[in-house]
Amino acid sequence: MPWKPLRRRIRLALSLLALALAATACGSGGASSGGDTITLGLPVQATTLAPVYLADDLNLWKQHGLTVKAVTFKGDAELAKAVLSGDVDVAVGSLTGPLTAEEAGQDVKVIYGGFDMTAFSWYAVPEIHTVAQGKGKNWGVTTIGSSTDLLTRFAAAKAGLDPNKDIKVVQGGASAARLAAMKAGQLQANIFTEPQTVYAQKAGYNKILDLKDLVDSYPMHVTWSKPGFVDDNPDRAKKFVDTLAQAMKMTKDQPDDAVKSIAKNLKISTADAKASMAEWIDQLYPDGRMPSAKAMDDFWQMGLQGKVFAKRLPDSQWLDTRFLPKTS
Repeated sequence: MPWKPLRRRIRLALSLLALALAATACGSGGASSGGDTITLGLPVQATTLAPVYLADDLNLWKQHGLTVKAVTFKGDAELAKAVLSGDVDVAVGSLTGPLTAEEAGQDVKVIYGGFDMTAFSWYAVPEIHTVAQGKGKNWGVTTIGSSTDLLTRFAAAKAGLDPNKDIKVVQGGASAARLAAMKAGQLQANIFTEPQTVYAQKAGYNKILDLKDLVDSYPMHVTWSKPGFVDDNPDRAKKFVDTLAQAMKMTKDQPDDAVKSIAKNLKISTADAKASMAEWIDQLYPDGRMPSAKAMDDFWQMGLQGKVFAKRLPDSQWLDTRFLPKTS
């Protein structure tokens, strides 16, 4: 399906969701209306979410006076719906989630960054050695409209392909499911992070591109919510951000603990967890910074070129800077 009609469908779905919310919102306090409880949404399981897993395993949330219930979804589209419906208080997921919601007329805000990682790579079946050779093939992404979708269309465009005509972008879910679909012959190319990159290489697939070959930095994950979460619960929001920042710092300062947490939560070997963390640890920033101005220019170029976004939104429309580092 061409992306333009699909984007209209996504916007319509979000708009209908908003109407439903308006009809049921009276008296509703959202996912966690009382005390210091927060429902946290994650798009998929990923090694790059190590600080969140570490915060759970070391009871860091409790040390900051919070009870955090983490829920993992099947991609950013499902996660965005949960945030907009009030089933999730705060999300840690790709930047495309809140921006797509904003484009659809929903009021959401990014409140923290810090996951500025170029940890993605593309792998293809043995007969494909370059992105250009993937013309006419099935390319796997987590969900349509997700960060993996945006990046895959951008990679195709950089290789001289029309990302909306020359490749077929297939929504395949988490990396493990897409790797299985690749082995079954349903997909010929895929975007992965560690440890699936290792598994793909062991399976005989070719690495055809690294994200780091395209950009220096990328907003892999951001923390976002509806504005009411911060406005109505400033203390709770600050506790959440402070805990996440502490977990990020501990991930960098205590890598062995982080490796154990990754291995436990993703059920992978400590060797694979360690190799994965080595790919992105230098691009994890506990101060929650967003990527550089150039990196954000690159991000928007990707989205506009791949027609994931209709236009660039001003930062003031989607970014709440109260917890971010002050810039001169």
